[in-house]
Formats: sequence, structure tokens, C-alpha cells
Amino acid sequence: MRMLSTTVRFMAAGLLGAGALTMLAPEAHAEMVIKNPNDHPAYRAELEPHANLIAYRYRNYGGGRGRRYRSFGDPEFGGGFRASIELADPAFIPSINNTIAISFGLDFTNCHYCRYDNFSIWSPVALQWNFFLTDRWSVFAEFGGILRSDGFYRDIYLDPAIWVGGRFHFNDKVALTMRAGIPWFSIGVSFFVGS
Repeated sequence: MRMLSTTVRFMAAGLLGAGALTMLAPEAHAEMVIKNPNDHPAYRAELEPHANLIAYRYRNYGGGRGRRYRSFGDPEFGGGFRASIELADPAFIPSINNTIAISFGLDFTNCHYCRYDNFSIWSPVALQWNFFLTDRWSVFAEFGGILRSDGFYRDIYLDPAIWVGGRFHFNDKVALTMRAGIPWFSIGVSFFVGS
């Protein structure tokens, strides 16, 4: 029960923080740019520090490479860093404002059931498809895989990585980024570099 109330507080604080940042942003005037290819901030890479929450995931039992089962509850918290490098602009649909990037990173979360250490290391690699809807909002989908280890790379597993997310762009160089999917929910700040 105590863990549930901690999770609820953490999620409420995150939502309040995101709402406060949105309200402090410049006037919410948004111009539609989805039909204008290349009408988005010019960048080569997106650098994103973020915080993670894992509420549902696979767990191992039976030790080592034992059997797996699905579990909800006993959340994990952590943080990490993601870098996304733009590969194509415009991407698969040349008539709209979209890009493709390769995204990779490193994340750490606490782990109550790990065999060796009390943390997990995650190494995601995904293809990121971005859609720039307005001059303030963009959305994306990510598909790939993630290497997960319980502790310092003693037991390593390959898990799916599927996320959808959105960004609120404060300006051409900084955005608030939210991501939800398998295996976690994250919130962070994206910095767009290069041109």
C-alpha cells in the first residue's frame, strides 16, 4: 500500500510539473506545419536527459535465465540519457513534415528482485519517426529493442522497445519530451543541436 501511494505521488508531481512548464511557456499560439516538409527546427541530433517510471514489465524467476512472467506493481524508478541522430528529412512521406532518426541511450532503474545488484541497466536502440504538427508540438513513434541487465551486465536479456511520445517545443532548441510504452514512461528535456 505504501508503494502505491509513493507511485501516485510521483506521477502526480510529474503531471503537475509538466503542466507548470507548459503554462510558463510563451503564448500558446500554434501554427499548423504538418503539410510543410522541412518546416521544423533544423537539427542533426536530439540530446535528452530524462526520468523513468516502470509499472509493468517482465520478470524472471527460477534464477539466471529462468522462466519469465508478466507483473504489474512494484514500480521501478530511474533515469537516463537518450541521443537521436537524424537520418532522413523528409522521411517516408515526402509531402508532410516528418523525419526519421536512430535513437539510442543508457538508463538505470532500481530493482527489488535482481539476483546480484539492486539496479538494472537498460540500453535501448530504436527507429524514431517524428511528425511536426505545429510550430510548438511534435509527436513520434519508436520501435526497436532494448538490452536489459540485472546489475552490471551479469544476466542480459533482449526485450522489445515500443514507445509513442510528444514534445512541447519551448523554442527551436529546447522541448519538453514525454514518452510512454514498453517498457517505461519517461519525461525529460530535449536539446536540439547541429544544423
